[in-house]
Amino acid sequence: MILDKNLSVIHTTPKTHQLFSDYYRITERPFFNIFLNTLELKEMQDFLVALKSFERGYTWSGTLRHKTPTTKTLYTHTIISPLFSASGSLAGYQVFFEDISHDHFKQLQSTFKSILEAAKLKDNDTGMHDERVGYYCRKMAEYLYAIKKYPQIDPDFIDNIGFLACMHDVGKIGTPDYILQKPGKLNEQEWEIMREHTINGTFILSSYPIPMAKEIALSHHEWWNGNGYPFKLDGEMIPLSARIVTIADVYDALRMKRTYKNECTHEETVAKILEGKGTQFDPNLVDVFTRIHQDFDDIWLLLRDNGNPGAVMRDRSPEYGSLIQ
Repeated sequence: MILDKNLSVIHTTPKTHQLFSDYYRITERPFFNIFLNTLELKEMQDFLVALKSFERGYTWSGTLRHKTPTTKTLYTHTIISPLFSASGSLAGYQVFFEDISHDHFKQLQSTFKSILEAAKLKDNDTGMHDERVGYYCRKMAEYLYAIKKYPQIDPDFIDNIGFLACMHDVGKIGTPDYILQKPGKLNEQEWEIMREHTINGTFILSSYPIPMAKEIALSHHEWWNGNGYPFKLDGEMIPLSARIVTIADVYDALRMKRTYKNECTHEETVAKILEGKGTQFDPNLVDVFTRIHQDFDDIWLLLRDNGNPGAVMRDRSPEYGSLIQ
């Protein structure tokens, strides 16, 4: 990409057009427009100072993010260097982009996957519960995105909840083993300790750069009517991501056979979630669940813990993609 000395785009290569394919026209526009939704004021100031500074060689390098409502966030390692005229005066800039989105998220998630695996060692009776919850949540988010129900649900939201929903119980790494592995029901004192996993999880995920991580860990046991924990939030005070996880978590917990309970059938589980509409669960999300509940059963059958999935994928929802992406 070539910029004039006023930082307007005057030339792009086919590869650059492909990289920013969602941005229908990038020539003859200010370079900043491409990153307008993601650059913070401090970043922009540093950017301008570097490119206008002789001492800094009219050069800037770093990571830039590009985001539109219909695309995933694009991370690029970017180098901007000066172009000079024959007389030696500054004539413009050349820009080199390297797409590092995949590596960025892979590195970010790898650390937290290690924490998740450590937490699962503590509560080894849950099998693939966390993974299934992630897939349920992704499925519901894909459907909500397809019907344009919530403006905040975009491709990033779908990817984030698919991963971060798996981390909802990571705070149990701080819960004593005798509580996690108790074969019978917990007494009130033990329940008080168990409830602390929401606070612990928020602390563990405090360094994750996406707020959704902490929202899910903290609020996935809040109830729509305010009778949940840890803070008795109600209604839309509960983050949307956590309200989605609540349904997914309860669905899977009911389907599972544990040392202290028998498993429920899919039909029994759907009935119980309908019973919780407007009390435990967001009624609008329950309505969505009733449209896609069979996909939840497909995920359960595919990823159940008996080592013999045996589920045939049934394409009931072609409008928002295949079951496992």
